[in-house]
Amino acid sequence: MSAVISVYQLRQIIQLLESPKSTTSWSVVQLQMEHRRFINALQLYRLGGVEKREVLFRYDIFWSRFPVLLEGQENVEFQKISSAKQLVYELFNEVQRIEPLLEALPPTHEKFGLLIEQLNVYAAPLNSLVIKEFQRNSEFDKKTDFRLLRLQLFLSFAIGALLVCGSILIVMIVRENHINRYLANHDVLTGLPNRAGLREFINSVAGERGEYAIMVLDLNGFKNINDSYGHDYGDRILNVVAQRLQGQMRSCDFVVRLGGDEFAIVQTQVRSAEDCSGFAQRLINIIEKPMSLEGRECFVGTSIGISMALDQDKDWLGILGQADTAMYQAKQSRGSAWRFYEGKMKQLKEREQLLLSQFREALGEQKLSLFYQPIVDLADDKVVGAEVQARWLHPDYGWVEHAELVNIAHSCGAVVNFESWVLTSAAQQLKRWQHSVTADLRLAVSVSSSTLHNDFLVLVNRVLIESRILPQRLILNIIDSHQPLLLDSVDVICELRRIGVSLSLDNFGSAECPLELLNQIPVQYLRGAKGLMADLVGANEKCPMLMATVLFADRLGLKLMLDGVENQHHLAQLKEVSKQVWVLGSAIAEWAPAESFSKYLQQSYKQPIV
Repeated sequence: MSAVISVYQLRQIIQLLESPKSTTSWSVVQLQMEHRRFINALQLYRLGGVEKREVLFRYDIFWSRFPVLLEGQENVEFQKISSAKQLVYELFNEVQRIEPLLEALPPTHEKFGLLIEQLNVYAAPLNSLVIKEFQRNSEFDKKTDFRLLRLQLFLSFAIGALLVCGSILIVMIVRENHINRYLANHDVLTGLPNRAGLREFINSVAGERGEYAIMVLDLNGFKNINDSYGHDYGDRILNVVAQRLQGQMRSCDFVVRLGGDEFAIVQTQVRSAEDCSGFAQRLINIIEKPMSLEGRECFVGTSIGISMALDQDKDWLGILGQADTAMYQAKQSRGSAWRFYEGKMKQLKEREQLLLSQFREALGEQKLSLFYQPIVDLADDKVVGAEVQARWLHPDYGWVEHAELVNIAHSCGAVVNFESWVLTSAAQQLKRWQHSVTADLRLAVSVSSSTLHNDFLVLVNRVLIESRILPQRLILNIIDSHQPLLLDSVDVICELRRIGVSLSLDNFGSAECPLELLNQIPVQYLRGAKGLMADLVGANEKCPMLMATVLFADRLGLKLMLDGVENQHHLAQLKEVSKQVWVLGSAIAEWAPAESFSKYLQQSYKQPIV
């Protein structure tokens, strides 16, 4: 009989537990599940795993989950949570924008990757919404609490042990919910809030729209530390940076980790640009302080992009995107810097994306051109070689310079093909000059650290055979002295030296090209740091740094090359310091295509340069 009573009372408890629940929670869970299924379908569609009709079928199911929450009978309860309503409306607008793209674009189109990234942004907020909804529906009114307590006390006499276990289970579930909510809104490594936490904070200050700014920070030099000392050491660096940022926050500000080595800060109560610029400079100063970990002293800098919400109609995601664009502009400067977002940055970003999308085609169809500039020995004012650079005459943007082409090639994974094409084409041109002008001419070709592998070694051997040029006439100038990559390529570099190819380290005398590389990389030439000539021109007396670099190279038996000699005054100043260098620059000749440079060479070997 007691068992029957217990079962009866248990059923009453279950009815009470179920009574406050509405179907809103179920609908939110279904929305979350269909969101994940639709993203999976898109990813399979890109890889050819499913057909378009299956993706559209998945889309229709996903779309059907929105009207239930936004217009159905559950709308009344759902409208009580303004942040939830805003989140679902945002996602619904994003989903509606996707349908015409699914119909019009092939699966290989690059926009599918962007669609997946944009949809993935909503994964964490949806998870948070599910948790919130279940927590809301698990709250009982006072009357229900009293009835439930009375039934629990009555039932405890019959199944006390079961009640104790159930209570423990409930505590564990609640605790697990708290943990899941924390993890959904926080970065596991640093403990800082993540992008989902940023969304919640922005929603909380929505009433202060126009009085906040978003800063995006990216660490400079972190990748080298990560590659050199390992990811565990890099994680410790990120934790130190996170602690330093938290130490600079006011109670009204908010710092998050976006991922990797990127952080974001929301600065509230902002009334002018000066409020942001002063704060950004303090952040740079605190991050640049040395870090001593495991007996090593490390330095990192930071590039900061700033976008203010003052007088802007954009939502917080748009302002975050503007700050991110400004951050990439700040990274163009050497060292730590901050930049405010400007309207022209959007145009620069669009230009960058267009060049990236068209570069491989331009390279494959040989739409690039090669330009040459002479290398002159100041000891006798004679032309000893030529440096080659690639340029691209774009139909919309005009000439795109070599340095930008290298960055584009790295970004789209085509740097090896690009530099191989430059080397092959320029070597054939050098062959023609050696037959028509002089056999003593050298050719300087810039290569990246990532290009120096066994396949490149095979290419160099083939180029030397086909062009019939002596190996020592070819100078490979390593333009990014990335120490870990170079050390991984020591065998290839030594083999290049064994067959006679000359090597040069670029930007020598700067932090990017440490002296210790000379102990492991067998080079014959050094390219002076970009600032050496600028220091000389700006000094009233002979520049001690330039003199020390010349002396250092001479003691090592290496030839120093300097570029940036822009006029005859620069040339005269340089000759007062030393004539034991090779120079390049506008003072000698402008960059010219092969046909014009051929005429220059023919004239130069008939009379002195200066």
